[in-house]
Amino acid sequence: MAATKTPPPDAGVPAAQAPGATRSRDGEATRATILAAARAAFDDKGYAQTSLREIARNAGVRPSLVVHFYGSKAGLLAATVEWPFDPDTVVREVLATGPDHIGERLADVFLETWEQDGRPNTALTLLHAACERPEAATLMRELFTTCVVDPIVTAIAPERAELRASLVASHLLGLHVGRYLLVFDAIAGADADVLKRALASTIQHMCTGPLW
Repeated sequence: MAATKTPPPDAGVPAAQAPGATRSRDGEATRATILAAARAAFDDKGYAQTSLREIARNAGVRPSLVVHFYGSKAGLLAATVEWPFDPDTVVREVLATGPDHIGERLADVFLETWEQDGRPNTALTLLHAACERPEAATLMRELFTTCVVDPIVTAIAPERAELRASLVASHLLGLHVGRYLLVFDAIAGADADVLKRALASTIQHMCTGPLW
């Protein structure tokens, strides 16, 4: 009779997962859970009325973990709408150049973002959604104004800061609509550097120049 071969001790037993791979999957799952909780809260209550603590509680995690993954509530909002830059970073970088260069830096940030090849046009997607869903319109307004433009304009403390911030946000979105959605020939065909200069001078006046 042939001798029976004894299988090795680990035969038929799945190989153990590497700790790093397990942590990576756990981290991705946690991020997805936080994003889902944030979207639900923002849709239900709006950005201003939602706290990081509430989002963390609904996601079943600590608030510090939300901050670890997304940095701030503004960063979390940007992630929920898949915006391609971090609002807090933009605010810091624009203000670092001083009040005399706010228009130039904001024009750079937005046009460079919109002109990148191969990137889904997130702003147009949000604009279409905003026309159909009031909550999407609220998120769009809060992302542009509350998270980016308003902190920049308020930091230089001009008169009528709220009006100035709204004018700047409207101008940025208006140019985007004219170039990519309505496709006005002169704007759609213009060189990006020309648009940057025109946009920068207008925004600079809205931020620091005299209002009527």
